[in-house]
Amino acid sequence: MSIKHTFCRICEPACGLLARIDNDGQIAALLPDPNHISGGRPCHKGLSFLDVHRDPDRLNWPLKRRNPRREARGAFDRVEWDASLADVARRLNALREQHGPNSVAIYYGNPFGVANAAGWAAVEPLRQAIGTQMIFSAGTQDVTNKTAAGAEIYGSSGVLTIPDIANTHYLLCIGANPLVSRWTAMSHPNDDLASLRAIVDRGGKVVFVNPRKIESSTPATGPTLQIRPGTDVYFLAALFLELDSRGAFDEARIASLGKRMNELRLRIKGYTADVVEAIVGIQASQIRSIAADIAAAPSAAIYISTGVNQSRQGTLAYLLSEMINFGTGNLGRKGGVIKPAGIVDHFARTQGVATVETSIGTFELPEPIGAATLPAATITRLIESGDIRALLVFGGNPILTVGGEEQMRRAYESLDLLVSVDVFRSATGELADYVLPAADWLEHSDLTLLGSGLQPQPYVQYTEAMVPPAHERRNGWWILNSLISALGAPSALDVAPDDHDGHSMFAEILKAAGLTIDDLMQSPGNARPIDQKPPESFFERCVVHPDGKIDCCPEKFIERGLFDRMASIFAELRAEAPGALKMISLRTRYMHNSWMGNAPRINHAIRGASPVHVSPEDANARALLDGDIVRIFNDVGSVKAQVRIDADLPPGTIAMTHGYGQRLTYGMTVASAVDGANCNALLPTDDDDIEPVSYMSWMTAVPVELVSAEPVRTYEGPGLATAIVE
Repeated sequence: MSIKHTFCRICEPACGLLARIDNDGQIAALLPDPNHISGGRPCHKGLSFLDVHRDPDRLNWPLKRRNPRREARGAFDRVEWDASLADVARRLNALREQHGPNSVAIYYGNPFGVANAAGWAAVEPLRQAIGTQMIFSAGTQDVTNKTAAGAEIYGSSGVLTIPDIANTHYLLCIGANPLVSRWTAMSHPNDDLASLRAIVDRGGKVVFVNPRKIESSTPATGPTLQIRPGTDVYFLAALFLELDSRGAFDEARIASLGKRMNELRLRIKGYTADVVEAIVGIQASQIRSIAADIAAAPSAAIYISTGVNQSRQGTLAYLLSEMINFGTGNLGRKGGVIKPAGIVDHFARTQGVATVETSIGTFELPEPIGAATLPAATITRLIESGDIRALLVFGGNPILTVGGEEQMRRAYESLDLLVSVDVFRSATGELADYVLPAADWLEHSDLTLLGSGLQPQPYVQYTEAMVPPAHERRNGWWILNSLISALGAPSALDVAPDDHDGHSMFAEILKAAGLTIDDLMQSPGNARPIDQKPPESFFERCVVHPDGKIDCCPEKFIERGLFDRMASIFAELRAEAPGALKMISLRTRYMHNSWMGNAPRINHAIRGASPVHVSPEDANARALLDGDIVRIFNDVGSVKAQVRIDADLPPGTIAMTHGYGQRLTYGMTVASAVDGANCNALLPTDDDDIEPVSYMSWMTAVPVELVSAEPVRTYEGPGLATAIVE
């Protein structure tokens, strides 16, 4: 037996793990690393990842489809790597020659973002080798509101701030539930909320803002202000104005370090606490109380997360949260919001835009394109219009994770070529011409590159592969670079033909920081701390506009109509009928996107039911009981689900969990047997539903209706027989 150090790659904290290796060289167990440099502890998802690693449904060799894609269940034959890559390259080159490079699209998911730094780094060289601008990712379902806003506010999409939780006296946490789903775009160690309890213990305050009373909200942490879904931007505007009216903004600092703050004031001046309280569902007096607490606190931080990002106006919400942090002097301040040092501490300045002309409209990507992507919600229409004829999917599952499943399936059937690179034959892979087997994160080396610059206590950790890839699985780095070579373009394999994991890239990154892989392998836990930069260095390091100033009201936000859209949505919310239902996304401890869908311990029948959570008031109004079957529908789609009455929800809000709906995922036997409802089938995907600038999808606070799917139920008891009709 031996022990190896590694780290989890399911979500941002990158918790430390120990792999116990048996005498046959296989992983016998995954255990917490009690001495991990971050101080965090892995949750049951990370500790259960061996269930994924050992899953008998794992892809082991390349597969080629032999039946038409219109048949929902794919029939696949085993093929060789060289033959499959050569055929894919031949077909891609033919499409490029006949229809142009933009006829080929790339989509990558979080397994090529969070879980594989080298694989993610190979996506851009592949895009360049193909010559396509059609690049899509899971980011437009997640966090591109922050990266797009950062490009305009600070000059670089790489500038993402995090709250200094260890030192703050006041934390306003909006749209997050860290106990269940950790933190987004922040690699904070998982500590079961100890850091939040510590704020309260030292006399500070934590306040959560969420439609649902969340698990993170306890007497030891802080209360939840239950906001109406999709109204966070108006709450933040009112909070901004209230702080401004109290004289809480440092005008000299704003004038010295920022520009156009008065323009922002002008754009939001009508959204006072008294005006918005009926829309947001939070009383004006509560908004004033929060403003008073922030103004009085020695330090304070506002943090917004996925629940805000996905709610139609995440970009303006992020702008307002950052401008409150800036205006109150809490940006670049101990206990406020900071930008930690990273292994790479340079932020590329956005320089113009690349215009992408399509038959459904013109889109813009910041130059250099890099990690920026087009709206994933448009892929279906771009296929239907004939723009996209081939789709390469790397570690993603858009059939389940992008809105409008039914229309999307029909569109994918018409593609000339669909390739899926994944650890399973996913719902998307089931429709593919080729399904190529990727190594999981226990089977390849890695570096904590993508959490770098987001860690409260900066460090860098290297992990070797815990075991070699089984069968014919390959790391994404090798797969993408091999495809680049097959296309006839120069690839990283030309200079490092034996590099299957991206070691050459890791070595270059570490060299710039004065380190080597050997240095890390000889360090405790294969990790070393990085010197933290003073919080005040933010303005020198991270504001990369030519004039060195923060743009408090970017011109692009005005030109692209974000503020006009804010006004029209406000009018729409005011006109809503009483009792209108909104669906929000509900994170649980048992599902992370669709990653764990085939793990029996995680996704057994009870948890896999994917219920719809309904408030007691809404259930009573519709004569619904726990366990009833209902139909949830809107103009986009319809799904059926079991009711779970949830007293933590307010009237007018229902909640469903993302990542289910695997009925047609025949390659994942556990997931397809449990199935559950795919709430993404209800998500709007029209142009007006996609946020300008960030291209974020509308994934929460979605209008829906709910009716019983059981026409008549009869309840009988002593002397009682009552029929309830739909």
